[in-house]
Amino acid sequence: MSYIVQTLSTQDLGAKDRSDWWRDRVSEIHCPMSFALADDYSGRIEYQQSGRYRLVRWWGDAEALTRDSTQIRRSPHGSYELLIPVHGHLQLAQGDSDIVAVPHTMTLTSLDAAMDMRHGDNVSAVALVIPRDHLDSRLARPTNDRPISLDARRGLGRIVVDQLRTIRGERDQLDGFQFDAVMDRIVDLIAIAYNDLSAPLDNVPADALVDSIRRYVRSNAHDPALTGAGIAAGLGWSLRHIQNQLQRVGTTPSDLIREERLALARLRLQDPGWRAQSITQIAFSSGFGDLSTFSNAYHRSFGERPSDTRTSH
Repeated sequence: MSYIVQTLSTQDLGAKDRSDWWRDRVSEIHCPMSFALADDYSGRIEYQQSGRYRLVRWWGDAEALTRDSTQIRRSPHGSYELLIPVHGHLQLAQGDSDIVAVPHTMTLTSLDAAMDMRHGDNVSAVALVIPRDHLDSRLARPTNDRPISLDARRGLGRIVVDQLRTIRGERDQLDGFQFDAVMDRIVDLIAIAYNDLSAPLDNVPADALVDSIRRYVRSNAHDPALTGAGIAAGLGWSLRHIQNQLQRVGTTPSDLIREERLALARLRLQDPGWRAQSITQIAFSSGFGDLSTFSNAYHRSFGERPSDTRTSH
């Protein structure tokens, strides 16, 4: 699994080369954008990234950044960005929203919606880029590509900031698997914080609630510790509400978890890329803790043994 840690700075460049270099580097690390900044711009970037997440800390002089509809159409990103100012203010405009992001706040934005951002000199911030589908599966309701401000001074917000700070401090000690594992948990916390701020559940269509539950379970079926209580915590709802919603469609949290784990295992048994893994390994990696339980459930669900599925493909 790929994992990159890198530091970039304008300090070794001639004054006339700095602005173009900064434009190119930021567009490579984030996504294509337009910049308005001084020719002798001074800035520094420290970032770590895997195939899934990117965590950036940057310092810079005054600049204005724009991502317009043409750039989005040519280079869709499929991601959110969580901005956390460390020093100074960020002025952000996206859709019909204008937000001033300040230290002790987190602002969730979409990289696939037109936006303008500007700031003055001596500003620094942390930016976390999150795959859209990975966060959407945890949200009780969509963001509608509007920036959302979350409190980073207390509760879950502060825990997120503290964990990101720790990950940065330990960046040279991690590998890609470890980095992703910690980031997955942080995304869970961001989703809970967002869900707590969102509209009451009574305003959300019932089908959308069930879809959110199914997406969350599907994204986390591989976790052997996943339970109904874990689904509730991940979505920021009560366990009773999860149970009531699933009861409407004739299932339970435990049945849904088993269903998604079996579907995941079946895909892996059919996938040539998993041929080197034994059936036992596939069962455990799909969230099952016991081979016999997996085999019996698989046969009841699909009418054949796991070995039959593998042989037929």
